[in-house]
Amino acid sequence: MAGVDLKRNGHGNWKGHACGGLSAWLKILLGFGLLLGPGVRAAWQVGSNLNLRTTLTVQEVFDDNVYILDTAPAPGLTGPVGLTERQPRFESWITSVTPSVSLQWQPLDLLHASASYAPEFQWFHNAPSEDHVAHRATLTLGGHRNGFEWDWRHQWLGIDGSHLGPVTLRPGDCPCVGGIPLRDRRDAVVYRSQWRATVPVGNGFVRPVAALYVHDFRTDQRPNTDPSRFIYDNYIDRWDAQGGVDLGLPAGNRGHWVVGYRFGHQHQGKLLGRASPYSNDYHRFLLGFEGAPVSWLKLAVLAGPDIRDWDHPPVAFHQSEILYWVDATVTVLPTARDTVTLRATRYEQPAFTSHSVYEDILYQASWQHRLTDSFSLALSLSLYIGDWQAPVAREDWIWTPGVLARYKLHDHWEIECSYTHDTAVNQVSTRVATYAEGREYNRNRVGVAVRYSY
Repeated sequence: MAGVDLKRNGHGNWKGHACGGLSAWLKILLGFGLLLGPGVRAAWQVGSNLNLRTTLTVQEVFDDNVYILDTAPAPGLTGPVGLTERQPRFESWITSVTPSVSLQWQPLDLLHASASYAPEFQWFHNAPSEDHVAHRATLTLGGHRNGFEWDWRHQWLGIDGSHLGPVTLRPGDCPCVGGIPLRDRRDAVVYRSQWRATVPVGNGFVRPVAALYVHDFRTDQRPNTDPSRFIYDNYIDRWDAQGGVDLGLPAGNRGHWVVGYRFGHQHQGKLLGRASPYSNDYHRFLLGFEGAPVSWLKLAVLAGPDIRDWDHPPVAFHQSEILYWVDATVTVLPTARDTVTLRATRYEQPAFTSHSVYEDILYQASWQHRLTDSFSLALSLSLYIGDWQAPVAREDWIWTPGVLARYKLHDHWEIECSYTHDTAVNQVSTRVATYAEGREYNRNRVGVAVRYSY
């Protein structure tokens, strides 16, 4: 990070990051804050088809399990020198500052563009090894005319954090579903792109689609020389490219039945110089429904089987097993002030901490109630599942209830209060996975955020 003096101490932590780094970043944030001043606002009125918006969010969070670990190490056990050891039930306050800027431009119906950039600076008061900056940027192009629509979405995430993976002392283990909170504080670049065009045909449509996902981990890979004593989390690159077409068949005046097909390729990178046997091609056949059959119900459901052709899977791998892809959202509007959303996703992809593949499964339910025009309350419950295919013995469940209250002080100021609880549970026997119970954890997070927007 240019302009900031960052030095690692002997444990892979950022020495002086939360102090010297903070003052340097505050200068940057001050410069951003000047954009919010009245002297610049007139320059934002570039034209009737151009809109500029800026926000600044400051959040304080208390996390009672920063390293998502409940299992204490065996007495007298020590890890390798110079690496970050996960500490059980380790608490910390976390300060987060996120300036953002977004631009919308619509010169004509067939072309509109929007772009945004929002770097999130996070400081862990008691765990400086977890300090990082998450740079998020988006670009969306699109347009419409006479029933024809197209859009092309780009999302970038660059994480400027530690280049070292975490270390877990036995009998602990790599956290449930690989420990995504730990992963997403470390050096990485992620890119996602989705393109589609909807062409009306009578009362139906034809919709060609394409998508790309690339996850480039920038952390060091290191051999686990003594796995009975500790485990170092290696992160493995992966990417997924796909394309296909959907056909929309009219279902009355309020929706369409959808028939779709996708062809794609998934690639898993090398681990310590060894190529993965789990890269694959896939054919995906889909059925679904899109629309609002009644005024208070909206459906966007698409699901179907995956048929895969694997490169060189191990003998114990069930390569003929047919798994299912699901992307479904059900929105219920019981009153003018209430929104209930049910969501389910399911897909298979290469793992990011080992040469293996797993089903990434998510079920979510949320209810949002608007008490007044300024005050709203949201309750949510999610179940996130990682279900690995043999020969890997691993199945992890993470339950997460949450509550969020949002109050809009006036047009520019907003305050949010939030609480979430994670319960991560291992679902396999320790007879087949010795340290499986070391994957489990409980975690509470309480946060308050203040946002200014213009």
